Amino acid sequence: MNRSSVLMAGLVVLLMTLVSACGEAADLKHNPTPAPTSTVPPVQFVPIVPATPPPTREPEPPEVARGMEIFLGEGACVTCHTIEGVSEAGIGPELTSIGITAAARIPGYSAEEYIIESIRQPNAYIVEGYPKNLMTEALTRHLTEDEVKALAVFLYYQQ
Repeated sequence: MNRSSVLMAGLVVLLMTLVSACGEAADLKHNPTPAPTSTVPPVQFVPIVPATPPPTREPEPPEVARGMEIFLGEGACVTCHTIEGVSEAGIGPELTSIGITAAARIPGYSAEEYIIESIRQPNAYIVEGYPKNLMTEALTRHLTEDEVKALAVFLYYQQ
């Protein structure tokens, strides 16, 4: 036998071995070994439901969107005031939580009354740490009563 015949015979044997092994593997797929049985009981998932539902916030009135437009636009409030997620200025008082703190600023004033007075007469009450006359009435004189109301509602909802 010459060398190429031996080589060819070896390849044939190798190929037959591979085909045979693949055939056996295919047979194993048809006859799988059963999974062992477990003595551990199955886990049961129970959904966790809070005893009381979370508080729902009443929907924002339409003035909120208009107030934000005024804050960012013709009111020019964005120039001086910071509201987290809305503006970053840092010249005037931080207004992120003004809806919460406004009612406690002046005894007897509601949050809305305090915010409207702060817009129309900004020097009537000065937050500690800020200089007087930083904001003047001239800055908001051009706003109509409806615009001031919408701005106040927007600021109130910054809680």
